[in-house]
Amino acid sequence: MSENKFVYQLAKPTDVEQIVSLFERCLGSDGGAPTTEFWNWKHHQNPADVSPVVLAWDGDKLIGIRAFMCFKFQGKDGMYKAYRPVDTATHPDYQGKGIFRNLTLSLIEDLKTTDEKAFIFNTPNSQSKPGYLKMGWIEWGKPLLQVLPAFPFSKNSFDLDHSRLRVYDFSKIKPIATNHLAVYKDSDYYKWRYQQIALQSYGLKEIQSGDDQYVIIYRQKNIRFLKEFRICDVIKNNSSCSGIPVSVFVKLFFAFGFGFISFIDKTQIWLSIKLKKNAPMVTFRKINDHDDTLRFQEIDWNIGELELF
Repeated sequence: MSENKFVYQLAKPTDVEQIVSLFERCLGSDGGAPTTEFWNWKHHQNPADVSPVVLAWDGDKLIGIRAFMCFKFQGKDGMYKAYRPVDTATHPDYQGKGIFRNLTLSLIEDLKTTDEKAFIFNTPNSQSKPGYLKMGWIEWGKPLLQVLPAFPFSKNSFDLDHSRLRVYDFSKIKPIATNHLAVYKDSDYYKWRYQQIALQSYGLKEIQSGDDQYVIIYRQKNIRFLKEFRICDVIKNNSSCSGIPVSVFVKLFFAFGFGFISFIDKTQIWLSIKLKKNAPMVTFRKINDHDDTLRFQEIDWNIGELELF
């Protein structure tokens, strides 16, 4: 695809250094620009697949980047490929020329040529959402983000929980199909997402509830004088799940330090506070019209797949 004198084409592995250089030009080396190592982890080593990335060129000068990160979703009617628009950059000298829109639409046209059940989802902010809606995105809505207080029965050691996660054996994890649509999470996904990531650190707690063993993967953040314990993923008896029973929350109340626990659950937990204003707005669009079986409203979300990283 070309627009005026600009050419839009899929990226090659040999383009990574130029991609990182353009991000550094746009964001600065200390402004969130990805390193080559992080870009390769995120877009080339993802077990769901290599990210499709489209580049805009003005001759031999790279002026724009758009990347869609890959996910797999599983439901009772089979597997779906999913793409999440994430990293984008436009050269400062080429702002306001429609490059972002053309990059996005060019990549969608490329994806239409693949014979697969697929969709695109993302969590745009209030400034970018109108542009996505004009390009065919639909509002899914906001997942039920909730918070509960954490009462420190004993001092929480995030360093210990992080070390526990780093050596945890995810090889026994088995993805299971549910009546709803959910991210397909096998052992490779968990190792890639939480053990191999270099940008953020996560902790792991193991909670026994009756005959069930729960693994809670969380991220700790400082919010003023409190700590947020963000539950990103939940594993029950070696399978991913989206809900946490009250009995487990009771134990989590005293397992963290002083602060609050944040999580997503379709059912409001007793005593929890809903944070609708703080929840991310999820939007989506089908890639091909024949994907009529997509039941997007039935997706079970966890914070882990909606986090930006």
